[in-house]
Amino acid sequence: MGTMTKIHTEPIPERIQKRKRFSGENVTGWFLVLPAILYLLVWNVYPLIYALYVSLTNLNLTRPALNKFIGLNNYLLLLKDETFRTAIGNTLYMTVLSILFELVIGYFCAKLFVRAEKIKGVNILRTIFILPIMITPLVAGLLWSYILNPTLGIINYIFKILHLPILPWLGDEKLAYYSIVAINVWQWTPFMMLLIIAGLNSIPKSLIEVAELEGAGWWKKFIHLEIPFISNIISIGVFIRVMENLKMFDVVYATTNGGPGKATEMASLLAYRQSFLYYQTGYGAAVAVLILILSTILVQLLFKSMWRRDVV
Repeated sequence: MGTMTKIHTEPIPERIQKRKRFSGENVTGWFLVLPAILYLLVWNVYPLIYALYVSLTNLNLTRPALNKFIGLNNYLLLLKDETFRTAIGNTLYMTVLSILFELVIGYFCAKLFVRAEKIKGVNILRTIFILPIMITPLVAGLLWSYILNPTLGIINYIFKILHLPILPWLGDEKLAYYSIVAINVWQWTPFMMLLIIAGLNSIPKSLIEVAELEGAGWWKKFIHLEIPFISNIISIGVFIRVMENLKMFDVVYATTNGGPGKATEMASLLAYRQSFLYYQTGYGAAVAVLILILSTILVQLLFKSMWRRDVV
């Protein structure tokens, strides 16, 4: 009878395991990833660290030599600053209001385009409808500042022909604020519409036919059929729009510049004004850091909500 030889397997020494970790393939992988890491460090991490540092100083561009570390003084002043509280309130309210209108109008427009997809020329109409999102926000703001001009604007010209009162669209506090909301909704509703169209087109036709055979009304189809299919993609759209609204600057700068008074003052505009108009760079950096903290909190809340529904 043959004898069986026992093979003794010894654990691989830790030194050998480390060598394997840093084998040729891994080194090549690190070299391939290195440019992206350097890009993130130079263009993302360094500016954030520098902004945080500047926010802890009294840096003034008119006297940079007198720059000194003052700790959290800028943040304490911000918490007492009524203009900052107004800017944050305006930004958050505009974010909520704009997204709600974009969702509602975008949904109904998406339904119309889905139902009319077989009509000749509907693709041309859809292309025209999405033109606003191809315009940069600054250009959109300049365009609407001419349209809403109290003396030369086309809207007041139409009002004059119809014998309606001429309105100071950008001169009245309430009208100016809701005019900015309207411009925001006009530009970004097509974005929401395209996302909702994609969600509606993902619904199997067999499910739609079954729902119609069972006599389901539009409300039941909306709640039990459409919402489950479009909620995930809408969540992503809302996430993108929240981020865009929190850093809103261009449209407001081109139309009202935060006025009249503080009616349309936005957080990003306040950071710009403090840093580059009043030269209070340390104070402006503190505004920017607090905007970043607020954005991070909202991002985490949105991600948690999306994670629970397996969106991400």
